[in-house]
Amino acid sequence: MRFLKTINAAMITLGVCLAAPAGAVPQTTMPDNSNDLVIKVQEDCHRDVRRHYLPRYGERVWHYHRPSCRVVVVDPPREQRPRDCHRDVRRHYVPEFGRQVTHRHVGASCRIRELRRSDNGGGGGSCIRIGPIQYCEN
Repeated sequence: MRFLKTINAAMITLGVCLAAPAGAVPQTTMPDNSNDLVIKVQEDCHRDVRRHYLPRYGERVWHYHRPSCRVVVVDPPREQRPRDCHRDVRRHYVPEFGRQVTHRHVGASCRIRELRRSDNGGGGGSCIRIGPIQYCEN
């Protein structure tokens, strides 16, 4: 029994002697910029053209990001453009607005220009009369 106590004491002494002083042990330190440890899930810097909501523009837009994550707004890819790219004024459901909209498409990218009913004879933009009702661009 005495032999075991001696061995245990020797092992403890050896462990204490081999352990480095607290100041000599390298410690992990927090970097100055603690954001380096955080994975930003919401910021998605993609180089391919995608369409999703951007708070800066307040709507869903086609865009890609430069290497610095700066947004570059682009026209939609050809296969994503509206199938019904009509130049005349029509009223139907438009997914981008989530409702029926009186509109027409303009330009090579078929962008939608919403027209609103105008009772005062002019709304400052270009107007079109369909029967007794006048529609003007905003």
